[in-house]
Amino acid sequence: PWEKASGVGEGTLRRFRDGDTKSMSTETYEKLASGATKLLNRKISAAEIRETGMRKMLPIVGIVTSGGEVEPFNDEPIDWVPAPPGLEDGEVLWNKGDSMMPYYHDGDLLYHHKTKEDPSRLIGEVAVVQLSNGKRMLKLLARGSRKTLFDLVSANPAYAAYKDQQLIFAASIGWVEKKVRRAK
Repeated sequence: PWEKASGVGEGTLRRFRDGDTKSMSTETYEKLASGATKLLNRKISAAEIRETGMRKMLPIVGIVTSGGEVEPFNDEPIDWVPAPPGLEDGEVLWNKGDSMMPYYHDGDLLYHHKTKEDPSRLIGEVAVVQLSNGKRMLKLLARGSRKTLFDLVSANPAYAAYKDQQLIFAASIGWVEKKVRRAK
């Protein structure tokens, strides 16, 4: 998504993300900043891209399974991945399954802020949520039967919605790293 939003080539972005690029043109930094701004819905400057680059690493803290529930890792994250600009405070979930297709596919990495948002502000969006029973899920938020309750909907109609759930917090997805899919 960042490559398309920025208008830079795959090789340029890959070398930048891998830390192989020592310097780029001002124009390239501007393109990367413009793409990040579009994807994150907040202004990202070329200076921020240049200064922070992709050095900050984020933990992959759990797996979102086919049922949409987050399975956390017990002791250590499964891996660490570079933080995209504007998400240096985040965490990453590995999507495994099809409950949120067509939004997210099996193998996608989903980046979210650790900052907890008011769930009512995320109605109509896909978010990581924590239920009052401690379970974490990735679902589309909808209004429940009361102001303090929410319906949690899978994008894939094969999965039933969780009706009238009380939430501890919600966090919007700020970045997605799509798994490379090969044509069959």
